[in-house]
Amino acid sequence: MSPDFSLDKAFWRNFTRTYWNRKPTVLRAPFAKAMVTPAELFRALLAVRRRLRAPTDSLDLRVGGQRKVLELDRWLPKAGDGSLHGYQARLERAGTDGQLALLVNDFQDELGSVFYHRLRQFLHGLYEITGVPPRAEVDLFLGNYRRTPQGLHRDEAEVFCFVVDGKKKFRLWPGETFRSSSQRYGPAPYENFLKHSFCLEGGPGDILFWPSSYWHVAESDGHLGSSLTLALYYGYSVFGALMTTISEWNREIGGDARDPIAGLPVSESVVSAELAAAARKTEGRPGRLTERLMRSWMERITAYGFDRLPRPRGGAVRLKGKVRGSCVTPVLRWKFDGRLVISTNGRSMTVNYDPQILRLLAWVSRGTVCQVEDLLKGSGRKSRRIPGPALRRTLRFLLEERALEAV
Repeated sequence: MSPDFSLDKAFWRNFTRTYWNRKPTVLRAPFAKAMVTPAELFRALLAVRRRLRAPTDSLDLRVGGQRKVLELDRWLPKAGDGSLHGYQARLERAGTDGQLALLVNDFQDELGSVFYHRLRQFLHGLYEITGVPPRAEVDLFLGNYRRTPQGLHRDEAEVFCFVVDGKKKFRLWPGETFRSSSQRYGPAPYENFLKHSFCLEGGPGDILFWPSSYWHVAESDGHLGSSLTLALYYGYSVFGALMTTISEWNREIGGDARDPIAGLPVSESVVSAELAAAARKTEGRPGRLTERLMRSWMERITAYGFDRLPRPRGGAVRLKGKVRGSCVTPVLRWKFDGRLVISTNGRSMTVNYDPQILRLLAWVSRGTVCQVEDLLKGSGRKSRRIPGPALRRTLRFLLEERALEAV
């Protein structure tokens, strides 16, 4: 894909010196194309229904001022609505007053791999300066609500807001304006403090930015609008980001999703042997915990900080044709105990160490156009050496995760 959503190094150097961790701004339609069109957003919303297969707090839907937690299948958009405005019209026909407020967290998953590639193009230059945050997410805000339902607040994130449809307006206050008893929520009603605020406004294609220190609330004229907020949590604990991974280890330790220790046993004089046994099982073989943590960090970096990633689209991978390394899909490697851990696109694999694989990864990092057949030989030139299974596995992994793109 062409780099239609990249901003050059000079832009990001100026941006980070002037605005990053300092003050809000608006980027007026920096790209010739829309990051997301209303039609693409509507199609992604239809996929949100998959989340209803299990209880979830990753979406918040309010219709007519009432939060909907029952029969969400009825209230979410349907294919028959045809568009976001068709969805709003259906709600009005159902007897509501048409007031809508929909929030979907981690919406990058439903937006799919094409959007995710665009997003990585946007973030690549910034991350070269700021590094990858321990946590990142894209949230959808859709509605015609007069102001953010949760009121005046601030996030622990640097925020980019991509306006998709309609007008978007935020009222903001510097962090030192209020001495709130809450780290997140400000005073209500906030109208008493309007003279200390200022506004950011944008239309479709514009990108609004504000630092984590700023209090903010969205306001609107009552017309339907939609936007995506990209939240980058640089103050978030790396170990906190790993808690999901650590919880997954319970299945490996205990054999299922339950805690391997149902209750903490009491003893009069010594700690129960059950606790020590669970601790040893957590560690496993020597170095196992180190490997787990390193793989988790590598996956976090190559996932650009996101927890939920859309899987790459396309058919079965064929080990043939011309390819080159993707400039926005990093590939990390780590040699450990005679093996290579390789990570890209938020996933990782382990293979036995082989110099052929290092040569393959070197070619990928240079972005040179290569024949897959030549890469299978562990070099970019003709060779009679038969490729080993580890090399073939690595190449297939890179192709499946789109770290290598067809030319």
